[in-house]
Amino acid sequence: MNPQDEMTDTDTTIQATTIVLVDPSSPDGELALSTLTDDDRDVAVVVLLSGRASSALRDYAHGEGVHVSTAAWNYLDSLTPRYMHRLRRVEHVVANGPDPAFELGNIASQRDVARIALPESAVRLDPTLIERLERLTKAPIQVAEYATR
Repeated sequence: MNPQDEMTDTDTTIQATTIVLVDPSSPDGELALSTLTDDDRDVAVVVLLSGRASSALRDYAHGEGVHVSTAAWNYLDSLTPRYMHRLRRVEHVVANGPDPAFELGNIASQRDVARIALPESAVRLDPTLIERLERLTKAPIQVAEYATR
């Protein structure tokens, strides 16, 4: 049975949110999406507009003649078909601050969080990201590692 078939509009159980950071500038920047399971019914997919992880968005925006935030929303919309079928609710978040840890911590402070999933590329670009994020939230942090084999 399809998980969506089991959900109804009368199901009002509040689920903890899984926050997933995606990095459009890296080949492994979407790996955190692969950590989602059928138990992740409430997901916030986050893309950052600043920092090195947003260079691909800026390049795309420049080439298309659109604002970088428009490029970010388009990118998030393009990802949705890959994981929407397994989820109850998906929230797209475009964050603009200079510090990824602060942005993710701020997002986490606004909801009950099951965990935060990061692509390995985010940790490569910012080796202290996890340490700083752990100071801002008690949510477990999971890093989706790039398979090299």
